[in-house]
Amino acid sequence: MKLPNWLKPLLFVVPFFVFIICASHTAAMDKSLMPSIAIKWSNVLFLGIPGLEQTKQDPAKSETFTFSRMKILRNMILSITDIDIGNLKTLMSIEIAGLSSTSPGKKTVTVTSVPNKANFTIRKMNLSGKPIVGIYHTHTSESFVPSSGYSHRRGGNTGDIVTVGEAAVQRFATNGIVAVQSKAIHDYPSFMKAYSASEATIKKMLQDHSALEMIFDIHRDADKRENITAMVDNQETAKILIVVAQGQPDLPQPHWEENYAFAQLIDKKLQQHYPGVSRGIQLVDWRYNQHLHRRALLIEVGSQESTTEEAIRSIEMFADVVSEIIAEGSEF
Repeated sequence: MKLPNWLKPLLFVVPFFVFIICASHTAAMDKSLMPSIAIKWSNVLFLGIPGLEQTKQDPAKSETFTFSRMKILRNMILSITDIDIGNLKTLMSIEIAGLSSTSPGKKTVTVTSVPNKANFTIRKMNLSGKPIVGIYHTHTSESFVPSSGYSHRRGGNTGDIVTVGEAAVQRFATNGIVAVQSKAIHDYPSFMKAYSASEATIKKMLQDHSALEMIFDIHRDADKRENITAMVDNQETAKILIVVAQGQPDLPQPHWEENYAFAQLIDKKLQQHYPGVSRGIQLVDWRYNQHLHRRALLIEVGSQESTTEEAIRSIEMFADVVSEIIAEGSEF
């Protein structure tokens, strides 16, 4: 039986504190049996949130627990909740796009591993001068450390990711396509409620611009530089991950197959023109506001270890392939 999402944190917290009590008692009898469980709770609160990590974890402190009772407890919680108490990042992945690929039982999906369930017909898009591309940023504060020194801008300020969105708008304009960008702040004062705030932005965007044919939520991921950097024309370029939300029973997503088909087209074009730039397509069990439009995608551009210039380079490639799709008149 799959438990409601709201119960998962509770099932994590209670056994975890039981473990802490038991661990403390056991350590008094034989300290050699227990791993180090010293926790800096400020780091736990930010663990798994892209760019909010304060320090990199020491590999020596992430070893698998050897205490047998701990293994039993850990496996029990994991089987029920998909939350690994040895990896607190699994708890945070409920809200943070892109992180579900690190969770046990989750799978990063490529276009070759999932069949395409949507059919295509041909229709020429309306290029009447009205905006047909919408761009916004749920995590408006996201930034690139090498460029600005910040992983996130504090206090409700916009981060480098908004500059990347601006570059996309300009590139679409160069290709004769009108795009509109929202710079509304969504992740302040509450980072964890950012998707609720950005949902209101999308609804207003759709109300103000009825001709919008597609909407992109542009983020940056949280990963090591070597995993998110490609070489294109001898220039380092941030890789792109396309996230498609499938929804779940209590959060229906009626457009996921259409969104997925659209993602396939983009991924195919990126692979064709810029091999190595696309990291593929990731399917997640959430919505990320993609239920509001049949061509709504979440785009992860590089990570906190990319530079703004590398991210701009890749988002321009992204805008070029989307422009080509539009020019071909495909109905996704």
